[in-house]
Amino acid sequence: MEARTNIPGLGRIGIGSWTYPWAVGTVGDRRPRQPMSPSGLVRQAAELGVKVVQIADNLPLDELTIAELKDLRKLSQDYGIDLQVGTRGVDRSHLLKYLEIALQLEARLIRTMESKQGLPAPISEIETNVSLVLPEFVQADVSIALENYEAYPTSDLAHLINTINNPKLGICLDVVNSLGALESTDQILDNLASLTINLHLKDFVIQRLDHLMGFVFLGRPAGQGRLPLDQIFKRLAQFHHRPDVIVELWTPFTKTLEETLALERAWATESLQYLSTLASESPSILNPKS
Repeated sequence: MEARTNIPGLGRIGIGSWTYPWAVGTVGDRRPRQPMSPSGLVRQAAELGVKVVQIADNLPLDELTIAELKDLRKLSQDYGIDLQVGTRGVDRSHLLKYLEIALQLEARLIRTMESKQGLPAPISEIETNVSLVLPEFVQADVSIALENYEAYPTSDLAHLINTINNPKLGICLDVVNSLGALESTDQILDNLASLTINLHLKDFVIQRLDHLMGFVFLGRPAGQGRLPLDQIFKRLAQFHHRPDVIVELWTPFTKTLEETLALERAWATESLQYLSTLASESPSILNPKS
């Protein structure tokens, strides 16, 4: 696949383990017989022509041995692909464990988020834990990207980042996540755009249920839903952080797992093709003069 893999004003277009949640076996009772491995994800990226891969919490890297991590690093280097590490958890010991994994993979970014089920930890606890480990991240030249989601107001996350005020700490922005807290795109971008160092991009539509009592968010390939890409890209381009753009998908389960896996692959390809075309043909959309 020939693709332009940089968006003007932003960083590279890439994929991650949340591009292929069905293939990596995220849903326990609907796992493929041979789930996609981290090395399989890297090979998929090479086939698609992208140069950055984020291996996240649904494909946990702390389950790999040191030898397997070394092999993964070599494979990614052979393909000229940079790795990013993703996890869940903000405890000091967990973050330091993943810092070691990042160093093994020569990754320069770790995306994480608070991981407790039910009542989330106070944001002050996250601030304390992150502050304790940041000196070691600075020394290692690895960044922490905290992902926003519905548990925390984006204004609180912005306050946390601004209070710590460290260049190795920023936001992994996923606009759709905070829609679950009834925040508007304008609110989310006003609070987080200037702090964004990594971007998750998953498109969606909103449909009324057949019985008319409620709505549901459904995934779509990039450019085929309601995600305001133009607005997001323009705002992020103003701040010159050049965050990499990681495509994610909410591919619905179809009749069979095999059909779902095929649809997931097709949507990933369609999403990358769309973004590549947008980057190549419409730089003025993404690079406002003002």
